Amino acid sequence: MIEAIKKHKRIVAAVVILILTAIIEIECNYQAIRHGYTDLDLSEYITEKNSLGTEKFVVSYAFPQKNYIKQIKLTGSFPKEQWFKIKVTEVNPFGKEEEKTYSDTVNGWFNDYYTDISANVTSLEIEIDKPKDAQLTGVVCSNNVEINKYRILFFVMAFSMLYLAVFEKKASKKPERFFAVYALIFGMLIIFFAQPVKNSWDEQVHFQNAYRLASGRIVKWTEAAVDIKDVSSVKCNTKAEYAELRKYMDEKGKELLYTEEKETLIPSYTVLAYVPQALFLKIGMLLHLPFSVLYAFGKVGNLILFIGVMYCAISIAKKKKLLLMFFAMMPTVIFQASSYTYDIVVLSFITLACVMWANEMYFPRKGVETWKVIAMVLLFTIGCFSKAVYIPLLLLVILLPEYQKMSNKNKIFLWGGIALIVMLVMMTFVLPTLTSTVARDLSFGGDSRGGDTGSVRQIISMVKHPWASIKLMLGSIIQLDNFRNLGYSSADNYFFGNLMFLNFAEAGILSDKWSVLLVPMFTILAICPEANADPHYKLKLWDKFVIFVSAFGTIFMIWLALYLSFTPVGENEIRGVQARYYLPLIYMLFALLPWNKKCFDFKREKLIRASLCIVQILGWVLMYQTMIQGRLV
Repeated sequence: MIEAIKKHKRIVAAVVILILTAIIEIECNYQAIRHGYTDLDLSEYITEKNSLGTEKFVVSYAFPQKNYIKQIKLTGSFPKEQWFKIKVTEVNPFGKEEEKTYSDTVNGWFNDYYTDISANVTSLEIEIDKPKDAQLTGVVCSNNVEINKYRILFFVMAFSMLYLAVFEKKASKKPERFFAVYALIFGMLIIFFAQPVKNSWDEQVHFQNAYRLASGRIVKWTEAAVDIKDVSSVKCNTKAEYAELRKYMDEKGKELLYTEEKETLIPSYTVLAYVPQALFLKIGMLLHLPFSVLYAFGKVGNLILFIGVMYCAISIAKKKKLLLMFFAMMPTVIFQASSYTYDIVVLSFITLACVMWANEMYFPRKGVETWKVIAMVLLFTIGCFSKAVYIPLLLLVILLPEYQKMSNKNKIFLWGGIALIVMLVMMTFVLPTLTSTVARDLSFGGDSRGGDTGSVRQIISMVKHPWASIKLMLGSIIQLDNFRNLGYSSADNYFFGNLMFLNFAEAGILSDKWSVLLVPMFTILAICPEANADPHYKLKLWDKFVIFVSAFGTIFMIWLALYLSFTPVGENEIRGVQARYYLPLIYMLFALLPWNKKCFDFKREKLIRASLCIVQILGWVLMYQTMIQGRLV
């Protein structure tokens, strides 16, 4: 029996996965199967009342006995988006009644609005403000069986990938291939679940830039594209509402709002990071895809680029290969790769450059191949086009052991070239600000999202208060407690590791308890030896000094940039710095750790499987909690 199962383990696995998924779907529909009904119409109980001078729609109903309500649907028309409340008396599993209040929205885009309750209820009361021309025409409670394609797809993929990690030997023999498969599936699910709304950090800005780049000289702004650009989409929290949103956006995607003529077709170097997204958007435009599909399709370009670059990095890495794979599979990293952003180009290109640098630094051979050095320089430079704050990392190239043997004349030539590139890239970041400061253009450098910001005025303030500025910069960097996530204070209470690795931006973050898996696994992978031989080179004092200068210089530039451009003038805090800005530094910092031979006696295969399982548990839990639960059910 056991031998037969082993022989046909993939067929057995497929059957088990389907059975487990079916059991979960049955459990989610248990109340509907047992006490199901299609519709309970409460429209006749709609009344109107005046409360403290405000007209309201009121629906009040007491059930003869407890009644399981899966979902409430409101039908009507409202001129704009507004919140309303549903007060219910629920019966908990112990038979005790509890008062609960749900909040949701109605809007001017749809006629049907859905709210999930999923509880036994004995009474309910709905109150909605009644603005001019608003109508509430229907209220329906339902508890019908519904097969959820999002949930089924999620569990089939999650169980399948966990099976591969645990039972397929190829996963441990070629971890970079497993990474590519997992990243593709996980990323495509994020794109599929995301819907045509803003999910990631500043995604509306990045979509606008990619859309403009994809459109050629004449940019045709449809109403749907403008809605994304202006972040004017309505709130949705059920799959029925998202279905309405997709339909609405597809219709608005056919309506041209205005056109924009660009001055030139030659893109600026600062938008090169948008090329993968723009390419797929252009293909989608040529295929005349519906806007909701087009919006998702553009993200695929970023995902493919990320997988390709990181696959190369993991494949060639000689030091901390498993840690690099674990890092590349982190939920936040793949989430960025599946969104509109330039951050993933910055992250992947700089990481690949750092891998190449570590290979040449720790495993020097007789003579460094020139093309590799050129590739490193190009990767660092391209990775810094969109975020020049990372360019100090390019200084690492001057430390390559083989170049230490060069004549002084050649060293000067090499170091001078590196310094020139660093200065040129930095000038794109610093020169406009300095020029505007000299010219006293006080309006320069303000944050496009508003607020009392301005780089020139901030620099003037720092010059007037040099000691306070130094204390603020160094204190903020050392404290590690000013990482901002969503723009409200409660986000600052998360462990910065969760903010860095287990963070889906506006969708949500995994709670701190999950760091009990994250931190130990990172620690083990950081200090465990790998399969390949010991490095042939040990860092000298000069090497450590240059590395410290480049790393600290990069961190300092991150905080300075956010203080100049994002923080209101004169504030004694630095706003806008997020833990994810440290991601491009992760591999380099871990690669600097000593090469320990005797720390943990783990077999390589078991260590790979453990890391693959833990990173998947973190990823699948985060995806379910933020992209499925309370959103697509």
